Amino acid sequence: MKTPPTILLVVPVAVSFFQLAYGGTVQHQGSTCTVHASDDASDDAPAILEAFQLCGIGGQILLHDDLYHIETEMNTTGLKDVTIDLTGTMLWGTNITYWRANGFELGYQNMTTAWLIGGHNLTFNGHGVGTLDGNGQLWYDFTKGVSNLPGRPISLVIGNTTSSHFDGIRFVQSQFWTMAIKDTVDVLLENIYVNSTSNSSQPARNTDGVDTMFSDRITFRNWTVTGGDDSISTKANSTNILIQDCVFHGGLGVAIGSIGQYNGVFERIENITAERVLALGSRYAGYIKTWTGIQQGFPPNGKYPYQNRFS
Repeated sequence: MKTPPTILLVVPVAVSFFQLAYGGTVQHQGSTCTVHASDDASDDAPAILEAFQLCGIGGQILLHDDLYHIETEMNTTGLKDVTIDLTGTMLWGTNITYWRANGFELGYQNMTTAWLIGGHNLTFNGHGVGTLDGNGQLWYDFTKGVSNLPGRPISLVIGNTTSSHFDGIRFVQSQFWTMAIKDTVDVLLENIYVNSTSNSSQPARNTDGVDTMFSDRITFRNWTVTGGDDSISTKANSTNILIQDCVFHGGLGVAIGSIGQYNGVFERIENITAERVLALGSRYAGYIKTWTGIQQGFPPNGKYPYQNRFS
């Protein structure tokens, strides 16, 4: 009697892995993308960008490894109904020449950013442990106290964003301003920790906690900020900003401004409320900053030949 042939059944499973040329990998299952960091400390930014491309609309991006190395800029805009879950640390690279030449321009005050994020109905959870580490000491030593070195990037810019929630994120040793919010409406940022302090004789200059511009109905709740400049700053066309239950260590407290830096440009700041704010060792609890109406150069960084790529 002949032995019946063996039949091999192959059952498809909806899991795929994307191995990039360098850096981490993306595990894609349904609407969930899990980013796994590289084993050799190479650039994980391409894998993170791939995850946002695959799951940035109606999905979730999980960043749960201990350490992700970010060596190149990231543009994650046009998102919708997405959850970003970060429990590890994103560590920005040390190539100052690269960052000065490649940051995304903010389109205001000649500022650039290392990471641009934006969209509708974003939920970014850090759970009190997810951290963005800008490797700022390198920048503090490099600038030698120069406040506005051209090309010095903001860690994170939230741009063109609506109806979103950022919760429990930690920012340490930011390269420049920690965060900026531009062209954004109806966003809550709560339980945020910021600490950008220098460990050398060179000061951590212009390490604002967050700056707003051309934005409306933004709430900052339960922030702890230690830095070398404004803790929270509301700049041009910031309206209906609510600041609650925050603690500031050092720095300059809440800044209204600055505005009035550009010839012939009308800027306004309206309805800013700060309540239950504790300022410990800060120069001010709050203050107003305006220019005289006489433009000096191209404020504040000077003109430099980088293409405006904020869109």
